[in-house]
Amino acid sequence: MNCKELVNRLKRRDEDALYSFIEDYGAVLKGVVSKTLWKYPYLWDEALNDTLLSVWENIRYYDETRSSFKNWCAVIAKYKSIDLIRKEIKHESVDIDDAPVAEQAPLTTNLEIEEALSALNDADRELFKDIFIDSLSYKEAAEKENITLENAYKRVSRGRKFLNMWRREKP
Repeated sequence: MNCKELVNRLKRRDEDALYSFIEDYGAVLKGVVSKTLWKYPYLWDEALNDTLLSVWENIRYYDETRSSFKNWCAVIAKYKSIDLIRKEIKHESVDIDDAPVAEQAPLTTNLEIEEALSALNDADRELFKDIFIDSLSYKEAAEKENITLENAYKRVSRGRKFLNMWRREKP
């Protein structure tokens, strides 16, 4: 299928055209994403998904007089990757241990702690126990759970936010 036909089918919201687009341009998009996010390979899938969604939702803005379709898609992939880098850098710049914590009464009994941890999924619960009960460092806990250090920080951060919301909603 030629490029013009593919673009027209995408503009008509033909989902089969989306599959053809992925087959024809997937390697280009993956190349752009992997070069841009070389330091963050765990973000590649998210960047590719964001790119595909953006192409699908914004195909009406493609103008063949301004650039080739391949370049237009590559630019979208580049900017989606850059957006993810910005989010990642912002996340990395916040040290979880120095982040302000909402004023709440501390959990006082083992029963309260177990109840709070039961709200988390199994993997996050084990990570929290390793770090906050068994006093392992983030690095040690990440190695024990076979995850990256960055992933451990992210999961603890998300878990803390979830537990704070859970405690506020709890009667």
